[in-house]
Amino acid sequence: MELFDLGARFDSFQNDAVSNIQSDFSRNSYGRYLLVIPTGGGKTFTAVKAIYNLFKGSVLNVDKDFVLWVAHRTELLDQAKETFEKKINIESGDLKIKKHILFEMIRSAQQQLKANKSIKMVVIDEAHHVAANSYLPIFEYKELGILGLTATPSRHDGKPLEFERESYSIGFPDLVKIGVILKPEVVTIKGENYNFQTFNEDDLEQLNNKIRNQKIIDALIKNKKDYQKVIIYVGTLNHVTTLYQELIQSPLMNDYESISYITGEGNSRNQDRKEFVNQEKNYERSIIVNVHVLSEGYDDPSVNTVVMATPTRSKLYYMQAMGRAIRINNNDTLKKAFIIEVVDELPNIRYRIDNRWLYADISDALEPAVKDFEFSSKEEFIQLIQKIYKNYKVEDKYCYIPQFSPDERYTLLLFRKYCGPGNYSHLALSINNDNRPRISNMFNFLSERMEDFKKREVNSEVAFKMLGRDGSSLIRSKNDRRCIYGAMENAVPVSDGERPEFVSEGYPWITFIAFHYKQKKSDLDENILRFVEDMINKEELIELFRTRNFEKGAYLIRFPLPLKSYIGRIVNLNEFEVIKAIVDKLKEKKNEMGNKDHRSEVKDLIGDSILPIEISYSESLLLIAREEIEYYLPL
Repeated sequence: MELFDLGARFDSFQNDAVSNIQSDFSRNSYGRYLLVIPTGGGKTFTAVKAIYNLFKGSVLNVDKDFVLWVAHRTELLDQAKETFEKKINIESGDLKIKKHILFEMIRSAQQQLKANKSIKMVVIDEAHHVAANSYLPIFEYKELGILGLTATPSRHDGKPLEFERESYSIGFPDLVKIGVILKPEVVTIKGENYNFQTFNEDDLEQLNNKIRNQKIIDALIKNKKDYQKVIIYVGTLNHVTTLYQELIQSPLMNDYESISYITGEGNSRNQDRKEFVNQEKNYERSIIVNVHVLSEGYDDPSVNTVVMATPTRSKLYYMQAMGRAIRINNNDTLKKAFIIEVVDELPNIRYRIDNRWLYADISDALEPAVKDFEFSSKEEFIQLIQKIYKNYKVEDKYCYIPQFSPDERYTLLLFRKYCGPGNYSHLALSINNDNRPRISNMFNFLSERMEDFKKREVNSEVAFKMLGRDGSSLIRSKNDRRCIYGAMENAVPVSDGERPEFVSEGYPWITFIAFHYKQKKSDLDENILRFVEDMINKEELIELFRTRNFEKGAYLIRFPLPLKSYIGRIVNLNEFEVIKAIVDKLKEKKNEMGNKDHRSEVKDLIGDSILPIEISYSESLLLIAREEIEYYLPL
């Protein structure tokens, strides 16, 4: 039997991404575009499919053109090579495509480009690194298409990403709703008070103390049953080894197969890095302490817990770390993901990332404020958005009330406008599923370049024209463009002494608001509550129903367990139709053959099917067909 492995769910957005990339490079084969998919969403496979289609569609010539895939870590290149192996069908002439994909570390990419004039495209994995000097020479080749892959549009080191725009982007909440990653449970540990000035090593080393470390250890001990495989992120090399020593001297040594550490300089087992990583993946229960190592190119779906024990200004770093825990594990159908945040009082650090950024599909370069609001009905939503418009003094012409749907994801971008001493209003952009990609691209493009634009005194009209089709056609009013640009310009991070008084007073100049639908438990449909009553994952499913964290048109399937009770799974329409077709065929076999030995026929039927669920559920399908069990409910 083949395992469907969530393929249709990935296809539901990856096909759009591939189509956009094809369209962009068809129009301009020398374009510089970004593919933005959060960790766990399969950006590598999406890029592989796009390149494959560019060759198949003759945008790239399979007889003479080459694609160079570059990365800064061998793990990323290995992952890309394995993905191409899965995608390319060697038997049908696609071997040509395979031979025209070159893989190089960034340090040797320049030599390849100089030696091979047939390279027409470069794919840059983890493209937020392109501001580094080693990547910049690639952009000097004018007759070269560049596709950057990244988990967020955020810049990595304070410099702009040298891309025209995003060909495609999708947010973390959308991937949760589609069902390709898990929504984590976020747990907060109250830290201490520190007099930080920066995030340098001396400052971060203040966090390395017995009181704070013990709080982390206590949280792990308290929840050791849930926290099965744990990665802890700290800020300094010294903190790695200190916390490791305290962990192995704690009672946790009796509860985990392995407690270890890894840094760029080595690891606690003195193994080759690849050997260390492979051994870790074989453990069922382990704890790893690291600093800036396990944030990229580390893929172990059995990791279910991440401890953020260091503050960070980087949304990207936070999301990459969080991404280690949220991957779906085909070997653990009941997997839960946990993010543990150690929250310290840092009065001198104005901006610090937290889990709210999971729902902010925008760049953090200009440090927008991020706020979350919940609602449980259409009436509450309308009242809430009207209250926000009033509190932020949004002019009437911007007070748009979107058409309500519990399946829609609503966000707002608010841009502050100076109206006189102590007097500010806001321009509001209402964002929904339809306009999110264009508004996100506009905001991210300007955010990443605003510091440079400000230095060069670039005006709003020139900047918006750089956006091309996402510029003036998106924000039609010249005054609105000027207002948005002005707020973003004032939001550029500088020391307060360099700001005009009204700029410092007006902080924050940009606010991002996410609305979260959460139905009251008492308002849930009685049919749903009845259907899930005997399910072992009842509470998790009820939370999904309350937050509508599933695709529109989805179905709830209950699979009978061998001895007693059920386990519930939410599947999309296509997956449901596959499951129903198999169950219907099994019922036909039962009715046709009666009391005859039908094991062979059933085995053939199941074996020839491509299940959109784990193989372990095949026995449940037999029980459903045999016992005529009510097994599905449309949501």
